[in-house]
Amino acid sequence: MLRLAEPLLSSRLGGWALVESPPQRTAVTGQQWSLLIVTTAALVAMLAVVFDLRLSSDGAALMGLPAATTVESPRAEARNPATVPPPTSSEQQRSEVASPAATTGALTTPAEASTQRTVLTSPTRPIETERGEAATTAEASQTVADTRQAEATSTGAAVSAASSDAAVLDDPAWRIRDYMGLHAAAQLPVSFTYEVQAGDTASSIATRFGLEEATVLFNNFDIYDPNHLTVGQLLNLPPVNGLVYTVQPGDGFDHLMDNFQSDRQATLAYPANGISSPDQIYVGQKLLLVHGSASLPATSSVATASSGGNGGTQVWTVPTFIWPLGYDEISDLFGTPRANSVGYHTGVDFVAAVGTIVGSTAAGQVSVATWDPSYGNWIEINHGGGYRSRYAHLNEIWVREGEWVESNAYIGTVGNTGNSSGAHLHFEVIVDGQAVNPLAWLN
Repeated sequence: MLRLAEPLLSSRLGGWALVESPPQRTAVTGQQWSLLIVTTAALVAMLAVVFDLRLSSDGAALMGLPAATTVESPRAEARNPATVPPPTSSEQQRSEVASPAATTGALTTPAEASTQRTVLTSPTRPIETERGEAATTAEASQTVADTRQAEATSTGAAVSAASSDAAVLDDPAWRIRDYMGLHAAAQLPVSFTYEVQAGDTASSIATRFGLEEATVLFNNFDIYDPNHLTVGQLLNLPPVNGLVYTVQPGDGFDHLMDNFQSDRQATLAYPANGISSPDQIYVGQKLLLVHGSASLPATSSVATASSGGNGGTQVWTVPTFIWPLGYDEISDLFGTPRANSVGYHTGVDFVAAVGTIVGSTAAGQVSVATWDPSYGNWIEINHGGGYRSRYAHLNEIWVREGEWVESNAYIGTVGNTGNSSGAHLHFEVIVDGQAVNPLAWLN
């Protein structure tokens, strides 16, 4: 026993080299445990990554997104951006769905990964290549150009609309339809009635509806003063320059065209006239004789002046009155006391035999051709501008109401009808509704 213990003691003192010391065995055991711990930690980390990817795939499926098959880190792309090609649509989708843990190297919970995936769904790449920047700049330039073109188109459309509105407002036909309450495509009538408003004159009314003042005056012979119209007065106006005429017995279309210097083709073509054939006009038919004389018949001896550009429309002038008879014997003068409504004689009585022809004192339109208990057979002619003449106690009437006559045209014969004590012609001149002395007007 003593001999065995001695070598052991000697080894402790460095005498025996083959005997291993206890501290060396302890170091080997510690290294094995460290390797086991590291291996276990690596396995746990790998399992965690796999578990996180599975959760990402399941979440993407629930959200309707394509599942990521690989985990890519943008660090590799950041090393050399110039050599990295633009991502395909599938790569962009993987980038949008991939967990940020692959980029940062840190593990995240499923809730954090879901939040970060939502943030990372922007279509803009983290690092733009030169090609991507050029494309973005081109798209921005195109957007600006498209915007400017749209603004220019909108401005042009607004200007065009404003011009169109101004053109409509300047259209006399539109104003007539608007005044009558007609729709934009409605047919214009032969004539329409206008009610005089405060401040109206014949000229302002004509301008409003695109007519000439003469057209207003000679379609309304009751206008005494074109500058002083009566508010509420009703005027008869044609939509275009011309004469509104009611067909009388014996009228022929060609005769009307010649007598009133009307535009034949325009009158036939005017829709509201409804003339299918010149031979089919009828008594009582209301016609618009387009561009026809709005004052006097074409052969009138009364001085007229052409207004130009209106197809022969004549401008009215104060009539020159001539004697209605060839006799100068007078039985009663103007103004003598009479037992009538005004208390005096309103005309001049010319003595003449029954049947003596009576002529019109001036050109104009026959406004009255009838019988009256006081006047007997009598005629009134409207000469326009508030001037009228009357012929009473006639034996025969040769004209009809609405007919246009020339100066010195034959209108009837002397008689002894009505309140009369002998054959004679009672002759009156009326100006602005008042009887005046005819002898002061006759030439």
